[in-house]
Amino acid sequence: MKRLLLILLTTTIGFTALAQEQKATSSKTSTTYAYVTVSNKTLSKKLKVNVDLGDTPEQQEEGNRLSDELYNKESHAAILNYMAEKNFELVETIAKQHPHSTSAGALDGIVFIMRKSQQHVPQEEI
Repeated sequence: MKRLLLILLTTTIGFTALAQEQKATSSKTSTTYAYVTVSNKTLSKKLKVNVDLGDTPEQQEEGNRLSDELYNKESHAAILNYMAEKNFELVETIAKQHPHSTSAGALDGIVFIMRKSQQHVPQEEI
């Protein structure tokens, strides 16, 4: 009877341990953040957009390309829609206060913090 109980207990613990095991995923996910600064042009309805992706030359080049494509948009929604087409999702919105204004609610622009997740699938070895 004790042996049967010991075998039952051992198999139960073994199954419980296997049920709790989490297998590591073979694909890695990298995340890219974009700091999109949007401000109004003087005496115009169009918007001035600056996209900051990071410090490396490739990130700066890509950020400048996105900034050029988004320049002169007339709507904040158009900017968000364009970035959504590029697989970015909105994380946070920050309203920038005008540095020289004393009136309440005077904004200098809006900052969109956006995230892009990329799934990297490793190549199989031959």
